[in-house]
Amino acid sequence: MLVKSNPDEKKDLINAIDSIREKMIQTGMQEGLASVKTLTLSQTLDEYITKYQSIQLTK
Repeated sequence: MLVKSNPDEKKDLINAIDSIREKMIQTGMQEGLASVKTLTLSQTLDEYITKYQSIQLTK
């Protein structure tokens, strides 16, 4: 079931994606790309991107 999104939800997701991406890059540079923290952030980022993409499809 597709649910229409509101602009605030979309904006919040974009902000979260940008924040998580920056944190993941910093963590990857400091702890390595294979560190548990980097991989966890990568998975979280994937989830947020998937949510954003599903919202885009409801246009």
